[in-house]
Amino acid sequence: MPFPKGIREDALVRSRRYCCVCHEHAGRDAEVHHIVQEVDGGSNDIENAIVLCFKCHAEAGHYNPRHPRGTKYSVTELRRHRDEWWKYCESYDPKLRPNDNEKHPLNLIPNGQDIKLVEKEIGILSSNLANVSEHIEIVRFKGKLLAEERYWNGSTSPHRRELYQVPSGKYVVYHWCIHNADYEEATLIGANAWDEFDPPLALEQLQEDFPSLATEAGLFRVRNLEL
Repeated sequence: MPFPKGIREDALVRSRRYCCVCHEHAGRDAEVHHIVQEVDGGSNDIENAIVLCFKCHAEAGHYNPRHPRGTKYSVTELRRHRDEWWKYCESYDPKLRPNDNEKHPLNLIPNGQDIKLVEKEIGILSSNLANVSEHIEIVRFKGKLLAEERYWNGSTSPHRRELYQVPSGKYVVYHWCIHNADYEEATLIGANAWDEFDPPLALEQLQEDFPSLATEAGLFRVRNLEL
């Protein structure tokens, strides 16, 4: 029997739809798992619930004791994963993030998973102005798309931004726009794309310079005020 709707929603909100074990954003693929199965006396309350992605749910729910390859997820381990992740989600303090490490401070790309080769055109992509010439460069990089946003600057200037996390654990932002229907331009922020010192963005810089993108990706800014 599945969890009641209110319990499922509570677990999903507490986890922000991230898997409590691998910390990948599961989105619509998030599943609420019984830590202790109902057939073994497990309840349908929040204390017995954990949010998992498809992969971790399959691994947590299927283990053959007659052919014991690997290590079975224990009840106590699952509860620790859940409690540590929920504690982190309450504040989004990077210092509290489970399995934190120097190379991947937010561990959104664990073990190189989901990193794909991305190809973007940057520069002046098209122009209706005689004094603005096209200058196109193709940039390839490995990254994971975390968030997108579209907005209008005035009535004739559409903008699009895409946020990628790169293998270093930092971020780059692809910014495309049309200036007053005169010319189309694209830049890649944080990629040293024009032989300038423009290193990938750290989390704090991303939150400062692109707060809406950071929020869309679930990388909320947290400030503690001394009042």
